[in-house]
Amino acid sequence: MEFINENNFDPTPKLKSSPVPILFLPFNNEKLRCNNCENKYSATNLYKQKYCKQCLSSYIENITDNNIYFNVNILTNNEHCIKHKSTRNLNFFTKNIQEWCENCSEISYFKNYYDYINTTTQYIFIEKDCKLCGKLIDKISFGFKMCSDCYLISSGWIKSTITGKNIPILYLPWWDTSNKSIFCKHNLKFMTDCQKWCSDCFIIYVGCRYCLTTNIIYGIIDQTQCIKCKRISNIKIEFKNISSGNHDIDEFLISTRTNTDCHDKIANYKNTMNKNSDPLSVYSFIERELKKVGSKRTMEWIPYSQIKNLEKIAEGGFGIIYKAIWLNKTTVAVKRFRKSQDISKYFLNFLNEVKSLHRCYDTVFIVKYYGITQDPVIKDYMLIMEYASGGNLHSYLNKNFINIKWITKLAILCQISDGLKTIHQENFIHRDFHSGNILSLKNDHKKWVIGDLGLSQPADNSSNNEIYGVIPYVAPEIFRGEVFSKESDIYSLGMIMWELTTGRKPFFNIEHDINLIYQIIDEKRPKRPEITTDAPKCFTNLMKQCWYSDPLKRPSITTIKSIVDDWYRKCKKDDDILAKADNKRLELIESKQIGPEFTEKQDISAIYTSQPLSSLISQVSSNNSSSRVSKQVCTSEECKFDTDNSHNTQRY
Repeated sequence: MEFINENNFDPTPKLKSSPVPILFLPFNNEKLRCNNCENKYSATNLYKQKYCKQCLSSYIENITDNNIYFNVNILTNNEHCIKHKSTRNLNFFTKNIQEWCENCSEISYFKNYYDYINTTTQYIFIEKDCKLCGKLIDKISFGFKMCSDCYLISSGWIKSTITGKNIPILYLPWWDTSNKSIFCKHNLKFMTDCQKWCSDCFIIYVGCRYCLTTNIIYGIIDQTQCIKCKRISNIKIEFKNISSGNHDIDEFLISTRTNTDCHDKIANYKNTMNKNSDPLSVYSFIERELKKVGSKRTMEWIPYSQIKNLEKIAEGGFGIIYKAIWLNKTTVAVKRFRKSQDISKYFLNFLNEVKSLHRCYDTVFIVKYYGITQDPVIKDYMLIMEYASGGNLHSYLNKNFINIKWITKLAILCQISDGLKTIHQENFIHRDFHSGNILSLKNDHKKWVIGDLGLSQPADNSSNNEIYGVIPYVAPEIFRGEVFSKESDIYSLGMIMWELTTGRKPFFNIEHDINLIYQIIDEKRPKRPEITTDAPKCFTNLMKQCWYSDPLKRPSITTIKSIVDDWYRKCKKDDDILAKADNKRLELIESKQIGPEFTEKQDISAIYTSQPLSSLISQVSSNNSSSRVSKQVCTSEECKFDTDNSHNTQRY
């Protein structure tokens, strides 16, 4: 690594570096026994800071001068001490550790010892002024504060010998004893008595026991240096959860724990901080900046041995889906990417999906991921995700259509819209949006998420490369040779809305070939069924807007989300709004006009998994199909479909 050149910088100018290591303080304020001698820790009067009395006594015996090596406040708790009876009373206090007495002294608190997570707020009226320099800290000191002249923070960049990239570092002028990450609040792992780290967010804390300073490093590195005494510490951490053996994957795993904008601000903190503010405010700064990226889940490398009881449940266009048990307790979905072991389009498809899942990660409306692994025999890569026990949307409609009221359909549409909005707000396009990719997390079917982002890409990516999709859900402009866009996702959403009204998949009894593509381009639809008459007019109008031939006329997902939310709120308050629609729905079901059980036999060539479409699009292009496109706006008479109730493929 390369060290910052701070030769003249001293983070604690009023303190000296200790000639011997300070072993009586823990690096974890929650620890009960001393790392050095195994004796039980004592606690300070204020803030309950841990220290070992036996190791403190040993330290004092090894110090022969009166230099100040750390800032401590010592009180007297026994005025009858034989040794100090004539010189001390209960009002006596000192900051000179050499004046410590086992019989009559009590440590009130250490000033350069801080636990950000657990330090409680208390009034300290004796700490109006800094005890090192006399500077006024506060008229009435509230809580634990430090002097901005005596405790100086530095920051900057260091280059990692492991990744070769610059990573930010903060040099704190105190001993940080927190046991949780300031970023994700997960428990820190303690590697030595002065090294700890978070395996989720990759923040490393390294303390110097000669200076009681702490380096906080935001990335992977194998060495660090105390900015005060210049001692170098080798970092003893094994990064197993990002070590796949594949450079591209490891780079991605590392990237899920970093954020360029956030890192820039941390590295430049020393240039932006208020010179007169409490140095401890650095913690609130870090927390505030990191919260901006904290909603993104980190991606881990999961050992294959942790995955048990794989049970095949579905097969899609790019892989196989299994139900499995992770770490002997968590039911997960495992997606195997076939032929992904080599650097090929199959591997790139796998890498694209995991990157897209991370980019579009949402705690509510996008399927959660846990990590990736590799089959040790076949070498296929596998994605470990949240298991959707309720199946996909079409499966739900197929099994429960008779009992699904319109208020439930609106609730589903609200959640689907939320998920697509999350994707579009990240400036991404799904590109393979259909009912098989909409998953129910639980059997009660109250929570719906979007899955299978394997074909998604940034909206500003103008290349279609190899085009895949499910023909009935693909927008007409794609078949005319245009690129996928947010508007093409909206077209797919319109087809899903239609599926909610009928319980059937679009273009069910028609062969999925070039002739169907011509019909989609020409805005011609199969003769029946029409848009169901139970659908509320506002729902029907919005659905038809999503089908506009001109993509620019389709509403944005933000507009759709706003409209649907407004409907849902009003209908929840007034049951009568949808009463007419539900009564009509029951009439249509009784007359066998809607519902998946009344569907004709599916055409053997109707394919509802993603398939390559480039060759079909090339045929359309060569036949000058663009001249066939109608300029008319879709009306209810023109929007007629046949659909199906089969092929229950669950997609992730």
